[in-house]
Amino acid sequence: MSFGAELRQELAGLPAGKTCCMGSELAALTACSASISLHGLGRVQLVYETRSASVLRRIFVLLKERYGIKGVPSMTRLSNFGGVRQYQLRLSVEDSRALLRGLAPDHRSGAARLGLPSVPRRVVRRICCRRAWIRGAFLACGSMGDPHRGYRAEFALEDASRADHLARLLTLSGVESLRTRRRGSEVVYVRRADSVSTLLGLMGASRAMMAFENIRAAGSLRGRSNRAANCDAGNLHKQVDAAQRQVEAITRISLERGLTSLPRELEELARLRLAHPELKLKELGELLSPPLSKSGVQHRLDRILEAADTPDKRD
Repeated sequence: MSFGAELRQELAGLPAGKTCCMGSELAALTACSASISLHGLGRVQLVYETRSASVLRRIFVLLKERYGIKGVPSMTRLSNFGGVRQYQLRLSVEDSRALLRGLAPDHRSGAARLGLPSVPRRVVRRICCRRAWIRGAFLACGSMGDPHRGYRAEFALEDASRADHLARLLTLSGVESLRTRRRGSEVVYVRRADSVSTLLGLMGASRAMMAFENIRAAGSLRGRSNRAANCDAGNLHKQVDAAQRQVEAITRISLERGLTSLPRELEELARLRLAHPELKLKELGELLSPPLSKSGVQHRLDRILEAADTPDKRD
């Protein structure tokens, strides 16, 4: 099971919570996953649709415990999407009217989808209701990819109004979010690791948050190890290139005028470098008599390089 599927299953299995929170979560689930069909004479019927059986059970439980409503569940297969299961929960006209009155959304006559023109004051004011609304929105239209490949959680909503409501609640809850538009949907997404972790904890997904933090810690450690390895490899390449230039310079001096043309201290170091091209500067300095520091060895090698580029004055 994918990380996103496990997260959705964990959220759907959480306790229903307080009465106010059940109403807030149902409001988000209704706004993001329910449609309204009109039957004339002011009669409307609500139908919830989801591709997750656990989410459908969550809606069924919340409706029953909060409002005493029992819907009629059904399942169909979408041939256009490879036979993916589509679950529905259909309410009666009477139950739909009772629920709409309880949630108090704006269901203008002729509207094809249920809209929420404003976030109820209770949701904005109470932290518990705010968390429940965000959780309901994620269950209805949220998704999260594999944290091993990147940190991103997103909500795909049908209109800008609902996206505005959600972005506002996320900001009030300390979660930094961004907006974009994709294939006719308003997408609110969270991509910073800290914000994704905060979002998971906010929705009550403690297991998913711990798993996410473990993956994040492992990735950070792996990143530091890679940077250290790259740094070591880079330093090694620099040392090899420098040693090669030094050997070439010493060889040129030896062929053109002999190493005895160099001052005694430079001649001694030049012969050591020819004999030990693989040694580091510190190791070369320890072979000298008396021993010389790393910076002293570097200074003498620089003088040898200058000598190789300077014409022989005896010519």
